[in-house]
Amino acid sequence: MNLHVVTLGDLVADMVVPIAKLPVHAHEHQPARDIAIEAGGTGNFLFLAVRLGLKATALGTVGQDYYGEQVLEMLASEGINVEHAVAIPNSRTTVSIVLIDDDAHHVFVGMHGTGNPQPFNPVWGEIIGQAGALFTTGYAMNPTSTFSPQGIMTCLEIANSRNVPVFFDLGPAAFIINRADIEAAIAQTTVFLATHEEATAWTGIEDPAEAAAHFLTQNPSTVVIKLGADGCLIATKERQAHIPGFPVKVRDTAGAGDSFAAACVYGYLKGFSLEDMGALANAVGGLSVSKLGTGARLPQREEVAQLLRQNGHSILD
Repeated sequence: MNLHVVTLGDLVADMVVPIAKLPVHAHEHQPARDIAIEAGGTGNFLFLAVRLGLKATALGTVGQDYYGEQVLEMLASEGINVEHAVAIPNSRTTVSIVLIDDDAHHVFVGMHGTGNPQPFNPVWGEIIGQAGALFTTGYAMNPTSTFSPQGIMTCLEIANSRNVPVFFDLGPAAFIINRADIEAAIAQTTVFLATHEEATAWTGIEDPAEAAAHFLTQNPSTVVIKLGADGCLIATKERQAHIPGFPVKVRDTAGAGDSFAAACVYGYLKGFSLEDMGALANAVGGLSVSKLGTGARLPQREEVAQLLRQNGHSILD
């Protein structure tokens, strides 16, 4: 059983700023309850991956700046392999200011990273060939990414040639990227993930089961539709399963989708049933939205196991 997952794409710094209320209006000043830097985006996935029990390697880029140094240091301190992450000379890291209010609403104010796009490194192919799974997102396909979309596609093709399962999370950024590029990535995908809203917007199909069936015709062998508080729907060509969510108090939804995806990878590589994989992912996603902030603030394995036990599941024991 190969429990090594490799991620692709620019690495992101989140500046988490809890405040009392949104929206923020000019001249109406309010104090921040905290200002903290966390490893966001794919960093959320990486944190949950290693906390659940996977070995994780980040193939990505940061800027040659304070934020990039902080992100790499945070990931490395969690046991994530960042040896092959590139700090691009004379560049800036992608940074997102995350404003979170007391009603669990959040707003991202982001700045794309800068720097010369990184050409494909043959070493990446060797790392991917030895992995148990590869994970990336629609966001990584942004033409402005310094870990270039062309490099992403080359990595996906290598994974397919080596029978390494590819996990692709659509994400909201996919809708501002050339659709043909996203479709090409989906065609290289083994396990496809999207929220219900994203699946509907992409396919024009409201029913999640029908939307999942549509994605299954585009190459993925498994489709996961995230349904928020209603849990998730997981579909293969043979069957579909709706797995209900767990009741939690929502505090902050930022990072929950990335965390959910890490649980799906863990469950898939461990050979879980659709129901057990969905229960684990729902528990991770639920606990993530009950936390304030991203990165290192996300749940630990024992918290996930405890929530599962309380609801009659022993899959992490």
